[in-house]
Amino acid sequence: MYAVIDTETTGLLPSHRHRIIEIAVVLLDARGQVEHEWVTLLNPQRDLGPQHIHGILTADVLAAPEFSDVARQLGGLLAGRMVVGHNVEFDLGFLRMEFARLGVDVPLITERSMCTMALAGYLYPGAKRTLGACCAAAGISLEGWHSALADTRATAELFSRYLRAFPAPPPWQWAYEEVSRLRWPALPGTDVAPTVRPVHAGG
Repeated sequence: MYAVIDTETTGLLPSHRHRIIEIAVVLLDARGQVEHEWVTLLNPQRDLGPQHIHGILTADVLAAPEFSDVARQLGGLLAGRMVVGHNVEFDLGFLRMEFARLGVDVPLITERSMCTMALAGYLYPGAKRTLGACCAAAGISLEGWHSALADTRATAELFSRYLRAFPAPPPWQWAYEEVSRLRWPALPGTDVAPTVRPVHAGG
């Protein structure tokens, strides 16, 4: 029902030729239980930007797939599901641009997605809006911050807490039903295996 996402990028603005260099997806069922996890590094065919933030080295991505290689796999994970993210518009903006570079328009609609940063204002009104602050307010451990999989797992757990705070079905059920009916275009891609971020000494 839900696809929780997080990206690590070479910068902040997809319109300035910044690219995704790591993406993770955690699939949740209607109760917020984890169904599947997927993560890969991506070779952006450019420099990696602020490496002191994301901790990804050039050597890590040299053999990683390009976005075009994983587009079909990624689309298969997202199609028919409501996308969830912490500051979800940031991730959606990058994903829309990556798909647009391949000449496809995908139905990733901010207004039909869920943002845990926005939801925090309802459940933890006194907390700051960063993922770390929201997790701390909810009593969730966040290890490996600025790793796409760690951030996605934390966001998924945060969203599961939020789900339990609302009645079933949740008030956004109508939006999910719209999303589940949206058709995705045919996407390029291969059966390339994801490239997982290595663990660096001291990292």
